[in-house]
Amino acid sequence: MIPPPNPQLPSINPRTLLHEGGAGALAEALASTGYMIQRQLLNDLAQSLRSGKPLLIEGEAGAGKTAAAYALQQACNLTLFPLQGMAELRLADILYEWDKEAQNQSVIQSVSSGAKTLEEAQGGQFGLPFLQLGEALHAYHWAAMTGCIPLFLFDEVDKLPEHLQDMLLQLCEQGYAHVPRYDKPIGIYNPETGASDRSRHPVVIFTSNNLRHKLSEPFRSRCYYSWLDCPTPGEEVKILHKRVPDASPQLVASVVKINDCIKMIPGVQKKPGLRELIDLLAALHRDQVRVVTEDVLHGYIGYLAKQKSHLKSLREALARVERHLELQHRQIDWWVAEAFATGRGTLERAA
Repeated sequence: MIPPPNPQLPSINPRTLLHEGGAGALAEALASTGYMIQRQLLNDLAQSLRSGKPLLIEGEAGAGKTAAAYALQQACNLTLFPLQGMAELRLADILYEWDKEAQNQSVIQSVSSGAKTLEEAQGGQFGLPFLQLGEALHAYHWAAMTGCIPLFLFDEVDKLPEHLQDMLLQLCEQGYAHVPRYDKPIGIYNPETGASDRSRHPVVIFTSNNLRHKLSEPFRSRCYYSWLDCPTPGEEVKILHKRVPDASPQLVASVVKINDCIKMIPGVQKKPGLRELIDLLAALHRDQVRVVTEDVLHGYIGYLAKQKSHLKSLREALARVERHLELQHRQIDWWVAEAFATGRGTLERAA
């Protein structure tokens, strides 16, 4: 569990924000963190919040999937329960495990002190104090106990084998889980009605590159699905201006043109994502670079290439990149002028 970014300030329920201000208020809150949400993702996030269903965001690496979740946490000052997908995850990491050592010690101490009989001590060892909650179940239990809405982020859930995905089915659908030997559901559960109020569920975001294990149909069916495209050059302009607001129009235009060129070069094995573009722009601005040339780019290429083979292919393409920078790009220049003229750098968003 990660506390809110500003513990002194109250958290904002994203569902309440959406209900009272519409999708536009949600987009403005995200924009205040520097995250410029695409129209389709904004619509999908709104549908997920209204329905109480988890949001499954798939898309290419670098499109901004994980950044969307962290922006929501920051914008609404939410408590975060994060999980990073990996094959080594266990039931204990996701849902629960019994603390067997603590259980045994409790039985021994209770019997040796004469406080309880062996039967009484053994009967009490399967209580909540001896249950260690994994990150997913902890998020739901915490929401039930506090009445606050946290964010549960499962990044790269496609790294999980299918049998581990199945661990999340009941929790995502019902809002609670049954634990063997524990006589109550844990999570969002009303014992009088036997139902779960979805408005009290954590905000749940799963991200996936869809490259490793195939996500099962039962898992997908419990989510609201979204595909996040990589930003267009026009969107890149607005995002870069928002994330590095002090960078000059010339530098912003250069970085967008660099990426526009790299995307068109077949020999470059790995195309930069948003994270790489933001890092490059910040570094160029930090070092007070005014004109980007091939020689300049050689000194910053580590921001764009992350493997030896990628480094080699990109270095071989830098001369072409420089020539591309020297050409006229009226549309990109217009987008840059518009972003700096408005001073907002916001993407078109739904009302």
